[in-house]
Amino acid sequence: MKTSKLFFLMMIAFAFFACSDDNSKNVDFGIGGTDENLPDAYASFSFKIPTNTNFRSGVSRAETDAGSDAENIVTKLHVFIYDALAPHMPTVAEFNTADGSLTKKPGSTSEWVTTKAIKVKKSDKYIFVGVNLNQSIVDYIYNLGFGAFNYNELAQSVAALSDGINGFVMFNTQYPSITSAASFYNTEAEAQAAHLPINVTRTVAKAAVFKGPAFVVHGGGTLTNLSFGWRNLNNKFYLVQKVDGGLIKDYNWDRFTNSDFTRGTDELAVNENGVVPTVFSYATENAFSYVRDNAQVDQATFVSVSGTFMPEKILQLKAGVDNPTTAADFETVDNPGTAGTTFYAVRTDDGKVNCFATDDLATTYATLAINKAAGMPPLTGPYDVGENTYTNGKCYYHIFVNANAVSPQAPYNIYRNQYYKITLNSIQALGYPSDNFDDGQLIRENVWIGADIEINPWEVVESDEDL
Repeated sequence: MKTSKLFFLMMIAFAFFACSDDNSKNVDFGIGGTDENLPDAYASFSFKIPTNTNFRSGVSRAETDAGSDAENIVTKLHVFIYDALAPHMPTVAEFNTADGSLTKKPGSTSEWVTTKAIKVKKSDKYIFVGVNLNQSIVDYIYNLGFGAFNYNELAQSVAALSDGINGFVMFNTQYPSITSAASFYNTEAEAQAAHLPINVTRTVAKAAVFKGPAFVVHGGGTLTNLSFGWRNLNNKFYLVQKVDGGLIKDYNWDRFTNSDFTRGTDELAVNENGVVPTVFSYATENAFSYVRDNAQVDQATFVSVSGTFMPEKILQLKAGVDNPTTAADFETVDNPGTAGTTFYAVRTDDGKVNCFATDDLATTYATLAINKAAGMPPLTGPYDVGENTYTNGKCYYHIFVNANAVSPQAPYNIYRNQYYKITLNSIQALGYPSDNFDDGQLIRENVWIGADIEINPWEVVESDEDL
């Protein structure tokens, strides 16, 4: 039996939006095609919200974080069943909590079950599920059908995938194997008594940053108003995580352009030591081919930490000096400014950071150093004071996570449903005045950072950081 493309699309549309007579939101479809002579069969479903409730890190300071309430919201479940054989005729159903067709399993805090069964033809199937899908994702699957799950990238914002009202978007933990015809039941009652379990995972990663128990600033000043957030976020993602050649990959695995990413703007307060966080920064998965001494910062998704820095000391001209010509014309004094005051820096080749209250004096100092004036530290020019202006004292540090990842993960990649828990132990030096300070550069292990990383589902990835 042949079905025209127009009829096929019309029937899929009906499958998404029509309701059966008993208002169960369960839609029968896919009865034609290769299945038309097979007997009817039934299936109902269950899934668990992924949690780390029973997880304890091997690191003594680690504690279990319950996460936010929004992470555990469930509003609806879409089930997409396709014949294992081409043309992969679909059966589509929607269950939701509003009408009771989707409900929490009695006695459970994280397992959900359908209260109705789906009718299919008894044959081998692929079963995909989506939790808390927004309409644009539903439309995407409607337009592509089975192909939507075969690693076609979909553009979605982080906000859309981590909706605090309608719930976080989840899909199958891995690409499903074929569910055999024998797994389906002959009656609806049998199916409802034995739900098919489907493992799901959230499509985003999350991060939280904490001060360590002995947090200290060694950078020649004070650092306050610490905040954090993911930067360089993937614009697109696969519905189900792709594993290829033993590695998790996404659509920009071995190619990328700057337009593949959006900057990210979160500035969430860094948590004090020992608190249980309630606010997190979220990011889409980013799995790229890391090659040491070749991979660029622009390929990675990383955590930006910022704060208000106030230098303890600044350089100024000695009394009576109007036109400095040597190092002897400058002196170091206590900074008379306050937190939030704009200052200017000159980083000389010997690794020292020299701070100034005015841009003119910073430029003069840098020019003398570049020209090798008497007693001046070495400085390879040119010098741009605009790139060394700390407006309102704001400075930035970047933390690249997952450096020691092993197969199926790759170094510096971030993955869906992972929780990156970062503890700051110390600040070793003044950060940079722009959040884009390393654009176009190679990924390097930051000498200011030491990390311990451990991964478990929701997955907890903990690291200690020295900035």
